[in-house]
Amino acid sequence: MSHVGTRKKGTTRRGFVKNITAGAGGIALASSLRDAWAPNQSELFAAPEATLSADGTKYGKYFLSDNRQPPKANDFVSLNSIPPFPEIASPQTYFRGASALPGATATIGWQVFKAPVCWETPHIHKYDEFLIFLGAELPDLCKSFDAEIDLWMGEEMEKHTITSTTIVYIPKGMPHAPLNFRAIRKPVLFHALYLGPNLDRQETVRGFDLTTFDWGGPANLKTFGPPKKK
Repeated sequence: MSHVGTRKKGTTRRGFVKNITAGAGGIALASSLRDAWAPNQSELFAAPEATLSADGTKYGKYFLSDNRQPPKANDFVSLNSIPPFPEIASPQTYFRGASALPGATATIGWQVFKAPVCWETPHIHKYDEFLIFLGAELPDLCKSFDAEIDLWMGEEMEKHTITSTTIVYIPKGMPHAPLNFRAIRKPVLFHALYLGPNLDRQETVRGFDLTTFDWGGPANLKTFGPPKKK
């Protein structure tokens, strides 16, 4: 029985390729195997589509800059906007992913909290998310953090209290919230980095009522969003 094409236990991939290179047929086979195992460099480093930007430049389409115009309510394209969140210091800065820069695969918002407020009901996302809590006073965004923020995680509604600069990783599909900015002694700079082209969310608890939830401490029950219709 020929041993060509038989991979012994414990043989490395490199050794396997070397062993079968004896003879012209082996060399050809080894070349094919290397091509199959090697990453396609042209795909890894493929250049973006060469289309000119609105300003006539090649790469201007990858820049989103503030136009220095007064912020508008519910503006999901410009950086400077006034969303319907009166509980947060306004105006606020947002990058709305693909709606602002076509092809983008992340969204992010920068918000400054100056007073206690509870936010959100339990939900999940299609993509990973990072919640970032910083102090809002320059130059030290770490030491200027002075707040107590409660965040509930998972199906078990496990409570975590944030008392220093913190980054929270939320894997896709993991339930999270409510988020209670319970005590704010200095302004808090908060932003959510979402690794999806557009914001999405799916409620995990139907009919979740913030007013009856056991907060385990003081809660300002203002909620974000437009006023409810009466």
